[in-house]
Amino acid sequence: MDTNNLKIKAYNYIKNKIISGVYPPNQKIEESEISNELNFSRTPIREAINTLKDEGWITIIPRKGIFVSEISLKDINDIFQVRETIEPIILRLAFENLNTQELDDFEKAFKKYDKSKEINSIVLDEKDNDFHNFILYASKNKFLINMMSNVYEHNQRLRNISKQKLEKRKEAIQEHLEIIKAIKDKDIEKAVENLSLHIIESRNNFLSCIGNLKI
Repeated sequence: MDTNNLKIKAYNYIKNKIISGVYPPNQKIEESEISNELNFSRTPIREAINTLKDEGWITIIPRKGIFVSEISLKDINDIFQVRETIEPIILRLAFENLNTQELDDFEKAFKKYDKSKEINSIVLDEKDNDFHNFILYASKNKFLINMMSNVYEHNQRLRNISKQKLEKRKEAIQEHLEIIKAIKDKDIEKAVENLSLHIIESRNNFLSCIGNLKI
């Protein structure tokens, strides 16, 4: 495996641990540990860390070490400012391209989760991500796709390290179902309205959980 492939593998390995919350905010990252875990030399790991630093996932403090970046109140507001502004535009671009069968599949899945007394948060989060990416990719705009993929990764990290209550997750399921219903009814204005309300509720939910975040 060439050096660039090793760097990419190390980059994905570290970033996935940050997004998943395995590496929480402010955790110190040791190059030697990652080197042992991946059985790589330190060179591709150091290159991956520099890229992650440039992207804001990692902070390097001279004479102290390498740390997972914090999530600030401003970060949360910035994430949702972008989502509230851009996602309605994406939905309008994607509206005529949304596959009916896939919409049916999402609707069935969300209804199933809604009836369940216990919710597997990992499975639900994956379905939530899939739904928003389904709309994103249907926009067929590569620049929006690139930008929002990054935003969604930070949003996923925020979700993974917050402690959301079951009733809030249930509310989010209903919000997704309302978006789907409006799309299937061919009511673009209602779909955009429901999506905007969902994003606002998500933002408010994360802000209410901020006391539980290790930031």
